[in-house]
Amino acid sequence: MDGVILHSGFDGLKFTLTTDIPASFREELFSAKAHAKETLSDCVLEFGDITLNVTNKGARGFTAHTGDHGAVWLFQDPEDRIPNNPGITVDFRAFGLATGGLEGAERHFRDCMSAFGIPYVETQLRVARADFAVDYLAPWFEPDREALVVPPGTKVTEYTGVAETATVSSGARVIGLRAGAVANRQLAIYDKRAEIIQQNKMGWLSIWNAALEAQNRPTLDLKDRDASQVWRFEMRLGSKQLRNRFEIRSWEDVHNIADSKTSQHPLELKFGAVCKQQSAPNQNESYV
Repeated sequence: MDGVILHSGFDGLKFTLTTDIPASFREELFSAKAHAKETLSDCVLEFGDITLNVTNKGARGFTAHTGDHGAVWLFQDPEDRIPNNPGITVDFRAFGLATGGLEGAERHFRDCMSAFGIPYVETQLRVARADFAVDYLAPWFEPDREALVVPPGTKVTEYTGVAETATVSSGARVIGLRAGAVANRQLAIYDKRAEIIQQNKMGWLSIWNAALEAQNRPTLDLKDRDASQVWRFEMRLGSKQLRNRFEIRSWEDVHNIADSKTSQHPLELKFGAVCKQQSAPNQNESYV
């Protein structure tokens, strides 16, 4: 029985910049953060077409976001700098990456940097994390710890709930596996259908159904688990892997990786074939 790929692409992408925000922008953020603390709600700043929601978080800096299809922005306060930390961290949202791709994320980044009046050069950019995900419609599949081949010493966690990190309890249905560490390299296989139901992320259902309609297949009814079971295979690469092993540092490097995905297997990526899954029930093998 074959599965159907409903979505594949970057699900997470984080950049850092070794630069400071200008004084004028710092004053706007400082005032907005103070207002957010007073009102216990985000303070909205408008920069042309860019809407920046400033929160009351950030002990020695400023935390803001540009919406579900944008990014979370962490700005260090240049007047209260944390030594050896990047001045700006940009963590792109999954929905924006899913709908706009890398091109949309990069365009959003550059538009925001221009709107905020922050000067920078490409050599100040660093990729801190990249997650690549494949959503697989495969009702017959269930993660099998024994089929997961990992390097010696790799921590593997088998879990039975979306938020659980403990090992599986007796008789429970396994809904996920994690192997490795996020700071370095981690493979996650989990029940994406259960997650979007519990966390009400129905935007993913729209993405999946659009993919099925494009293939002239019937759309999903999440009430019918036997026909709508979607598994996510996600490879998460931290800064050590990105910079030292794969030498991914800039927007150009990320685009080059995305453009060079192999077509030999639907779940095999140019990231060194970091994730591999055979599409047949009871014959599952995954590699990290």
